[in-house]
Amino acid sequence: MDHLVQLPAVFRFGAFEVDLGRRELLKHGTRVRLQEKPFLVLVELLRRPGEVVTREELRRQLWEPGTFVDFDEGVNSAVKRLRACLGDSADKPIYIETVARSGYRFVAPVITLTPTDKDVGQESSSSPATQERGVAESESRSESKNFLDRRSWFQIAVVAGVLLASVASYSIWRRRARALPADIRSVAVLPLRNLSGDPSQDYFADGITDEITTVLAKLAGPRVTSRTSSIQYKNTHKSVPEIARELNVGALIEGSVERSGDRVRVRIQLIEASSDRHLWAEEYDRQLNDVLQLEGELAQDVAREVQLQLTEPQRQEFAHAHSVNPRAFENYLQGRQYWSLRTTDSLNKAVEYFRRAIEDDPGDARSYAGLAHCYIVMPMLTGLPQSEGFEKARDASAKALALDDSLPEAHLASAEVLLYHDWKFADAEREFVRTLQLNPSYSTAHQWYAEYLGLMGRYDQAIEQARHAIVLDPLSPIVHHQAANVLRDTGRYEEAIAEYDAALKISPSFQISNIERVRVFILEHNYPAAIDQIRSVIGSYAAALHYDPAMVGAVEGLPAAYKADGEKGFNRQCVKIDHYLARPHYYLARDHARLGDPDSALAELTRSYQSHDLEILWILTDPDMNLLRPDPRFQRLVKAIGFPN
Repeated sequence: MDHLVQLPAVFRFGAFEVDLGRRELLKHGTRVRLQEKPFLVLVELLRRPGEVVTREELRRQLWEPGTFVDFDEGVNSAVKRLRACLGDSADKPIYIETVARSGYRFVAPVITLTPTDKDVGQESSSSPATQERGVAESESRSESKNFLDRRSWFQIAVVAGVLLASVASYSIWRRRARALPADIRSVAVLPLRNLSGDPSQDYFADGITDEITTVLAKLAGPRVTSRTSSIQYKNTHKSVPEIARELNVGALIEGSVERSGDRVRVRIQLIEASSDRHLWAEEYDRQLNDVLQLEGELAQDVAREVQLQLTEPQRQEFAHAHSVNPRAFENYLQGRQYWSLRTTDSLNKAVEYFRRAIEDDPGDARSYAGLAHCYIVMPMLTGLPQSEGFEKARDASAKALALDDSLPEAHLASAEVLLYHDWKFADAEREFVRTLQLNPSYSTAHQWYAEYLGLMGRYDQAIEQARHAIVLDPLSPIVHHQAANVLRDTGRYEEAIAEYDAALKISPSFQISNIERVRVFILEHNYPAAIDQIRSVIGSYAAALHYDPAMVGAVEGLPAAYKADGEKGFNRQCVKIDHYLARPHYYLARDHARLGDPDSALAELTRSYQSHDLEILWILTDPDMNLLRPDPRFQRLVKAIGFPN
């Protein structure tokens, strides 16, 4: 039995076309391999778009009598294969919707063309499928002409009217689908699902998610939420509207990555957050070494769908995306994965993977930038000497910039070296600004620029940058923590406490916020709260980190010291604790300044300057230093550091 006779020649939907005469499914004119049963199921659905086609109807139409025993398995398999070819999903259908306990419905708009319509509309087509038709195409046109000659003008008018109505309806639908509501000015890329069947490839799916997020963020169009916040929705069961509310975005991008050997297939959907409505979908299939072209094409497609006009430099960048070394790219993604964990072990592994990537591809600017970012944080997290870490970061960022001066990550690394190690403040600011010009949605750049502005005493600008970082990365504890530090240093203590609390709510183990909250209590002269906080923090770490029993004893002696001599007793006890902790000289300078001992405070500040401790950069704005500011020795230190006027 032939289920395709007496049907129109072509069905069109999205990027696809079903040619019934040739029994082909085409995508952008290129044939898509599809077995017979999935093809026939598709045709049955296309015949009745918007209607439910029951499983029983499919059985009667497409399965021979006597095959009903295997029908359920057969139709499930056919629909699954069909969705795979269309890049569709049962959970978030673009084309084929499952109607529970009934059947299926084709939910996308469909254009139906007769043989005449197809010939008239496709004569100039240059698709591969059209070029192969040759003589058969000519014969088809001849038959169509005879067919037209036999038709009455009334019949032609009816056919034309139906066709025009279909095209008009399709055009209206496309305009509605592409016209984004006013609130879609922000986008989040959710973690792409790993469809390789190999859990060890999760890093690859996460890496591609990160890559897509980064490329989109550089377009300076819609606000793009940082990976740090989006990655928390991996394997989530939350609905699109729920996620969108929590991230404060108007649209979500979700999809999957499937890797097979050296081929990568990425399926993407753009979803309106408020309505959970699918706005656009596409599939990208490339060789692994063409992954940068894939990312560029995807970014341009999303930009078009959100009605963003790309600049000529952006178009040129996408047009000239180079091929990558597959092994170097994999090592780079592994390095990014370990870098994101920020532990001693993970940072050492990240360095190893970035170095492997550079060995495989010495022209890999992004891996040099990755190395630089590792070395910048390793002195704080791994015990690497500060001078060694920053020197290595300087070298790596310089190599990255020499290879690709348009790389935001390299400019940010350079800014941090110039600020914290070189104390070249004007140069550092130029690099911060350049970073944000290249990637306006780079939350980490906003975060560190906020700290720079706070150190310079430019508080209004600092708070603005900190708030921007929170908007871009609302679920990052370090972003909230840095915002709290800025607010604390401006004297906005209540707001600072709220941001520390936000950081701890996201990550209860983020104890640095509890430590820094002590400073707020001290600045407020709320010493009982400061004592409780110090005892809580030290108590939670004492056993695990094998703290010196004498230091633990000094902490436990805080209440008695404060009761005996008030503020001075508290600060004298803090001097003992900081000595036991071997904290940098700057912390001891604070303790002595609060005790009203300028000579001891300035002696510790001088040692901090001579050691080139980065903590001394807070000297310009730290409220604890107010007692020392009139002292010429203090002013000479400020001048020696080189702060701008």
